[in-house]
Amino acid sequence: MHSLPGGDLASGPLAVGVAATAPPTVVHRSVTGVATVLLSLLTSPRHALGADSTGSGALVRLLLVATPAEVAPALLPDGAPPAGSWVVVHGRRTRPGPGTGARTGGESVQLAALGTALGTPYLDLDGDGLRALVPGGRPPEAGSAARLGWSLGLSAAVPTADLAIADTQARRALRRALATGEAVVHHRTEERSVHGLVTGADATAPAGQRFAPLDAAGAPGPAVLLETLRAWLSLHGSWDRTATALQLHRNTVRQRIARVAELLDVDLQYPDVRMELWFALHWLPGERPAGDRG
Repeated sequence: MHSLPGGDLASGPLAVGVAATAPPTVVHRSVTGVATVLLSLLTSPRHALGADSTGSGALVRLLLVATPAEVAPALLPDGAPPAGSWVVVHGRRTRPGPGTGARTGGESVQLAALGTALGTPYLDLDGDGLRALVPGGRPPEAGSAARLGWSLGLSAAVPTADLAIADTQARRALRRALATGEAVVHHRTEERSVHGLVTGADATAPAGQRFAPLDAAGAPGPAVLLETLRAWLSLHGSWDRTATALQLHRNTVRQRIARVAELLDVDLQYPDVRMELWFALHWLPGERPAGDRG
C-alpha cells in the first residue's frame, strides 16, 4: 500500500496494488475489497491515535455554548482560511459492501473506510444512514464510498454560516440518487442559468408571495407540501420516483400534488406552470447560500 503523490499515510489518498499472474476472480476481488477496508481502519484520520484532538476540542466548545461559526475554524485543514467552506454529504447504504459483516469489524470498519474514502474524520453513521462534513470546500471523490455500498448526495461548497442550507442540498441530492438509482448525485449549481439574471432582493419576496396560499393548507402542512412539490418537479413529474425519493406511497404523492395545485390555482399539466413554480422554489428564503443571494 502506498500513498499517492502529494499525500501521506495520515491524511492523503491511498492506492492498494495486487500482484497476480492471472485475472482476478470474484473471490479475489472480495478479498481485496475487505483488505482495503481493513487497511483503511489503520490509515483513517478518524482512527489514528491522537488525531482527533481537534474534534474533541470542538465538541467541548460546543457543549459549552460556542456557536458552530466559532468552532468551525478549529476543524479546518492546516492552512485553510478561517472562513473556509464545507461540503455536506448524506448517504444511505443501499447494498452490501466489504467490511459490513461482524467478522470484519462492522460499524468501526465502515467508519474508517468511509472516512478514508470521503477524506474526512467528521462522520455520523446511524444504521444505514450517513451524514458527513468535508472541510476545505472541494467536493470529495465519492466513487470509493459508493463502491462500499452507499448512495450519496453532496452539497455545494458553502461557508460555515450556510451549513444548514448545504445540509438541505445534500438531503435532496440523496433523494434524487435513491430515486434514479445513481450512486452519487451532486447539488447542481446554476451560475450560468437564468437565475443569474435576477438578484435575491428582487426575487425572494415574489417567490414567498407565490406560495403564500399554501399557508392555508392543513396537515401535513405547507413545508411538507413544498418539499413534495420540489421533489416531484425535480423528477419530471414521475409519481413512482417521487414516492421512492420521499419514501411515500405514490397515492400520497398524488394527493399532495393535487392539493398544491388546488391551493395555488394552477394546472400542473402545463410545462410553463411547472417552470414558473420551479424558479419560485429556487428563490424561497433559506434556499440559497449568502454569496448567491445578490
